[in-house]
Amino acid sequence: MKKITILLVFIFSISLIANAQNSKRNAAKSKLNAGDLVKAKELIDLAVNHEKTKNDAKTWLYYGQIYAQIGANTDEAIKSLDTNALEKSLEAYKKASKLDEKNTLYLDLSTNVLQLANTFYANGVAAYEANSFEKAIDLFDKATYTNEVIDILDTLTIYASALSASSGEINDIAKERYAQLIEMGYNKANIYSELANVYKKEENFEKAEEVLGMGREKFPNDNTILIAEINILLGQGRFDEVISKLKKSIELEPENASLYLALADSYKEVKDSDNAVFYYNKALEINPDYFLALYNLGHIYYTVAFDLYIEANELSFDETDKYNELMEKANISFLEGLPYFERAYAINPEDGDVLKALRQIYTSTKQMDKLKELNN
Repeated sequence: MKKITILLVFIFSISLIANAQNSKRNAAKSKLNAGDLVKAKELIDLAVNHEKTKNDAKTWLYYGQIYAQIGANTDEAIKSLDTNALEKSLEAYKKASKLDEKNTLYLDLSTNVLQLANTFYANGVAAYEANSFEKAIDLFDKATYTNEVIDILDTLTIYASALSASSGEINDIAKERYAQLIEMGYNKANIYSELANVYKKEENFEKAEEVLGMGREKFPNDNTILIAEINILLGQGRFDEVISKLKKSIELEPENASLYLALADSYKEVKDSDNAVFYYNKALEINPDYFLALYNLGHIYYTVAFDLYIEANELSFDETDKYNELMEKANISFLEGLPYFERAYAINPEDGDVLKALRQIYTSTKQMDKLKELNN
């Protein structure tokens, strides 16, 4: 009988110890619910380090909840309780998931994991907007890892990491993340143009075109990919191919004035002034105040006139007739370009190139009143 009594006392003592530790864990949860994070942290730290509760999924769930609220708190005094609170919360949820073999805590765990992932993501957005791209990558990656605790593969956080790396020119990470998205079948055309742009910055034009070819196969009517292809070709001076692709791009976006401008610029590069003039005018039909189209169109006439002006001034003194003929032609071209420069000046009177052109035209065509007004 004495032995039995001793055994019962021993078992009862063990039960009291276990209940005491469970009581600490439950008290920590109560303090969390009451908003007392200081006491909640103190109690849960004891629970996760005790033999009786450290292998219990619920202990780690509560630990994760408490540390998540510490890390996300706006009160610096609370936040300073642990500067790695969010990371510790993530590790706690991992342990809780592993220990919860029967998935009895799955709903509670899922809710809290998603909240933590959203916190990492929001902090990542703030870092990105502050141009802290390395920090943004780290936070977006942690959002990804957090979602993986409940077997969610979040393409949004992976894309955010890729975009941060691309923006910060951290090219190895950018290429890795974009490649991951492509392998996952991420259904957005822009990842191909953005990855191609990474290779373009490295002057790996062959790889850039390969990536865009993959994108074109999957998204045959997407104009962002077509424009990215155009930019790759422009970087290599392949203007004949640029012209062909720009015409296809215009078919997809016929009201995009910048595409007509780019097409006109390309014709200008291959010395086809007639088509350049035509497409600059098309751009201006869509946007009459398009400064670049006005300036570039005026510049075509200005270039013709200036070349004639130089040729005339290189003649010998006895070639008066030829000189007068060239100067007359030059002034005609100057006057053809003048309205476009004057419209450009009305939009941006501070532009030095426009001012220079106007002074030259007014001087050559003897419009001294306008020249005086311009100089004043």
